[in-house]
Amino acid sequence: ALILVLIGLVSLFVMIIAASLVAMQITKPIKQLTANVWRVEQGDLSAPFVATTNDEIGLLNRQFQRMIQRIDRLIKREYRLALENRTNELRALQSQLNPHFLFNALQSIGTTTLQGDRKIAYRSITGLSQMMRYSMNNEQTIVTLKQEVDHLQAYIRLQQQRFPERFRYIVDVPWHLNDIEVPKMILQPFAENYFKHAFRQQLASTENYLAYKVRTDGGRLIIQIENSGAILETGRLEEIDRKMRMHRSPEDLETSGIGLHNIYERLLIFYGEEANMTLSSSAVEGGFKIVIRIPYEKGDLA
Repeated sequence: ALILVLIGLVSLFVMIIAASLVAMQITKPIKQLTANVWRVEQGDLSAPFVATTNDEIGLLNRQFQRMIQRIDRLIKREYRLALENRTNELRALQSQLNPHFLFNALQSIGTTTLQGDRKIAYRSITGLSQMMRYSMNNEQTIVTLKQEVDHLQAYIRLQQQRFPERFRYIVDVPWHLNDIEVPKMILQPFAENYFKHAFRQQLASTENYLAYKVRTDGGRLIIQIENSGAILETGRLEEIDRKMRMHRSPEDLETSGIGLHNIYERLLIFYGEEANMTLSSSAVEGGFKIVIRIPYEKGDLA
């Protein structure tokens, strides 16, 4: 009887171990499949679906792997198409800025040449060539804030030669923000708009001003631009804001508000709904104020 009991206990123990091993062989691929499905649900399409058996679980693994690979290919294709479309949009928008910039810069150099100052004219042409190289380099769509500020100041220096002692300007950018990356050509067009629409030659420098101020707030870069434009008529600011936010195709040649619209479109292309651009003006003192808020990587800070 004792021997039979021992044999029974040993047999039961062996059966339990065997049943556990069989259960592990069955449940292990199921658990692995479940874990991989969870990873895919979190957005990780690189999860390895390795089929170690030829049963129904192995077949399900292989089918699921083929489905994920197909989805991954479709996502990459759509991403490449979207990226190509955005690149084309950026190039189209940037090509609209260049003619306005070139016209104003050449006009400034022409005025200096007529005044007979060859050295200043030479420096202006050299500066213009550098600025055109910067603005027409379509391969570089993201630049540092310092590069944008340098481009802005080069443009303003050209205008100073054209209108000596007729305006004052301030560019207030803390040095530790220099390495923050921003979309290209989002600062200089505001200055160009100022000289095209708001600058008044008959006034002294104390009344004509252009001010740039850049700060950070949390994870957002804040760019504030103010100028001494005239008092806007009632509803004019709302009209400018509406045209700025109106969707236009890159082939649209309408020029009213095109500088603001292009910058706004560029910000949306790069940052989507995280970008914000607001316009304001004083009904008493006049002037024009623009505030841009965009996210930035804190790792870019020096």
